[in-house]
Amino acid sequence: MRRGRTKGPWSLFLFLMAGIIVGSTVGSILAKYSDAELFQQSFTLGTQGMPAVLDLIVIKLSFGLSLTINFGTMLGILIGILLYYRY
Repeated sequence: MRRGRTKGPWSLFLFLMAGIIVGSTVGSILAKYSDAELFQQSFTLGTQGMPAVLDLIVIKLSFGLSLTINFGTMLGILIGILLYYRY
């Protein structure tokens, strides 16, 4: 019986994170040096303004998450998914 190596969810997560980081960086560089409207637009998802605060007298915890998505980010996600299924 032959056992094949299966890809787990962690490898998908790593491919997606690498695609997001590289795509966001490339998208930001293109937005700076290009006049195309496609690269200039981005939007932010997450907590806007003040994050949620949990004050436990001894410890004060702040919870917040914000994602800025541009064209490069979306392209990086697609390339990460394609590379995951290819390799």
